[in-house]
Amino acid sequence: MLRLLPLLTADGPLHMATDEALLEGATVPTLRLYLWQPATVSLGYFQDYQAVLATLPRGAGRVPVVRRITGGGAIWHQHEVTYCLVGRLGADGLPGRVREVYPLLHGALLAGLRTHGAALERQAATVGDRRYAAEPRCFAAPAVDDLVAPGGAKVLGSAARARGERLLVHGSLKLASNAWDAERAGGCGLDAATVTALFERTVAAALGLVLVAGTLTPLEEAARARILAQRYGDVGWVERREGPRP
Repeated sequence: MLRLLPLLTADGPLHMATDEALLEGATVPTLRLYLWQPATVSLGYFQDYQAVLATLPRGAGRVPVVRRITGGGAIWHQHEVTYCLVGRLGADGLPGRVREVYPLLHGALLAGLRTHGAALERQAATVGDRRYAAEPRCFAAPAVDDLVAPGGAKVLGSAARARGERLLVHGSLKLASNAWDAERAGGCGLDAATVTALFERTVAAALGLVLVAGTLTPLEEAARARILAQRYGDVGWVERREGPRP
């Protein structure tokens, strides 16, 4: 069984706290899909807050910023569907190693997107500095197995965080680019409703699990509230990575 949580439209702190609460306490493999309101920039775990802020486009206003517990580059979350998958490595339909998860999920999504006419391909080689020092944007530096448009614009990327055998994978599938990524990110050419349904079908099939609608448990809701207060609602975490160890 793959538990499917309801589609959630919310701000960055609530989304990140929800994902981490699932990593901490989900007792069954769980998939959730979500949209960002307002548009938000998420920093990779190790990124410098001030350095990323200095690269944001002028005239964009004060875009909210949140910090993820996964690594990688900064993402401007707008015109996209984001997914979160939580399960156990070597179980729940997942391979035993993190690096094998990306080709499994991205390959299934690529096949599904192509059936809807999306002209995408799998990135063959990593581009850019994985420390995202000179170029902080995640979508400016496709990694192996990311999905890209024929001209190289990145459309789908994912990141993972493991705690023992427990694994959180989340990623962004762009419907269109945005003011920060410009031509470096591309869109899949589909609407959010189509992409959401496609995610549900293809991820469940890739894992060999039956999709069952569900909701957060009371324990998961309590964990989300605690994590939100301790971490994602704290400016020290966002700006300086201070606070309880994630």
